[in-house]
Amino acid sequence: MATPLVALVQQLDRTMAGASMERRQSILRNLTSLFAEYAPRLGIDHVRAFDMVMLHLSRSMEEVARGELSRRLAPIANAPPRLIRDLAFDPAASVSVPTLEAAVLLTLDDLTAIARVCGQPQLMALSRRKILIELLTNIIVERGDAAVSRSVAGNPGARFSLEGYRQLFDRSLSDPELAARLGDRDDVPDILAREDELWDGIAPPSPDDPVRAIFAAEVFVGAQFRQGEVNETLIVGWLDSGRETEALVALARLAGVPSAMAIEAYQAPSYEPLLYLVRSVRFGWKILRLFMASKSERETPPEVMRGMTEAFQALSVITAQRVVRMNAARRKIDADHD
Repeated sequence: MATPLVALVQQLDRTMAGASMERRQSILRNLTSLFAEYAPRLGIDHVRAFDMVMLHLSRSMEEVARGELSRRLAPIANAPPRLIRDLAFDPAASVSVPTLEAAVLLTLDDLTAIARVCGQPQLMALSRRKILIELLTNIIVERGDAAVSRSVAGNPGARFSLEGYRQLFDRSLSDPELAARLGDRDDVPDILAREDELWDGIAPPSPDDPVRAIFAAEVFVGAQFRQGEVNETLIVGWLDSGRETEALVALARLAGVPSAMAIEAYQAPSYEPLLYLVRSVRFGWKILRLFMASKSERETPPEVMRGMTEAFQALSVITAQRVVRMNAARRKIDADHD
């Protein structure tokens, strides 16, 4: 097979020597259509023949033509393997992205090598692959920007190591969309169980540790949202039973803001930040009163309670929503500049 293929490539070289770029692209396009039509019936030797010829031809093509080639071949299960690999390693995102997202022929070594050095568009493509093992998601999470983090967190075929999940969780404290996607995952309890195994035989972290408390609350609240509607009555029940962190995480999700923003509002010396959040989701006076009561064992002074009641009644939902959105946007800008 090798000798006829070499002769074919040499003949192709002679044929193409005087051909215009448009003619070369036309030949490659026709070969691609031919392969796509007959791919399910082609044997290994036939695929190898297409691989050698199309790889040789494609390397002289411009980015647009190679991008079209990548888009057409990436979904084909038995696409020419050397050509697919060549397209995946192309530095141009328009060429590599379709192959990185869809091609099943790429090896784990190829994928990890690309993930370690590629740009954000390629990482985004990798984050969308149907199956992602922990070794690859570790790299994607480590190097990816906010959009990539949200994408990989929302991929049901992605599996995360404990460290990878921790990194995503840390970012989710200032990214409500990422927090929502993590909360919707079904494998979070498994990850938490693995974390508990790490503490087997040694002193576990304090249950009062704020980071772990928020982590557990995110998991719990995410499960509640998946099972049904999280409403005011449910949150009142959590507050009555001393589950302030879960109530704050749920309030943040309903308001569309990071959990950290709700927790900071709760910890603020003034009631106003919490007032805006509660009103923005159309909750009643009881929720705000329970939140404030849980902050201190001492009863709220009458004059403070009276001022809080008047402020609650005077604040419109629309104004509260506008203030919450503005504060969330300012917080995001500050985080992006850190």
